[in-house]
Amino acid sequence: KKKNVKGKFINHPPHSTIFLANIRNKKKLFLVLEKTIANFNQFKITINKTSVFKNDLFTNGDTIYLNIKKNKKLLLIEKKIANNLKPLVDKKSKNMKFKNNLLDSSQKKYGFPFVGNHWIPHFTIGSVKNFIEMNDYKIFRKLKKNLKNEINKISIWEIIGNKHIKLKEIKLGNKN
Repeated sequence: KKKNVKGKFINHPPHSTIFLANIRNKKKLFLVLEKTIANFNQFKITINKTSVFKNDLFTNGDTIYLNIKKNKKLLLIEKKIANNLKPLVDKKSKNMKFKNNLLDSSQKKYGFPFVGNHWIPHFTIGSVKNFIEMNDYKIFRKLKKNLKNEINKISIWEIIGNKHIKLKEIKLGNKN
């Protein structure tokens, strides 16, 4: 923002998207997610590298992110959420087509192309055109890469352009 670069997600808070779709009924969304998430306890994640999705299909830029080390609990939460929300996903969300079979299959089934083992859990920072050609890319790649965090809640957001509205926050159970 300070450098006034053009890109997408620059005004979005850094975030990790578990599932993204157009949902028809918000009340049912909350009920389904509360029931789904009630079965999960808090867990730890580790940021293990900085990286970039070069020429991101969705942003036409280089999406800058912090990689979350693959984590069985996170993958399981994503899969459960996607499966349980399938009936609420707007059918138009499922009409996107991808050349990649994994993305296409996931999109048709869930309305989101990144459900399953091909999902790369990460925190999106922003997407900048030609970021990998900038000096900041070299600096970003050298950042500390072993950060740990306790995940104790999941939040639901409505995003309209650059406006973010937190609809609900659902706490995970305590460790046993």
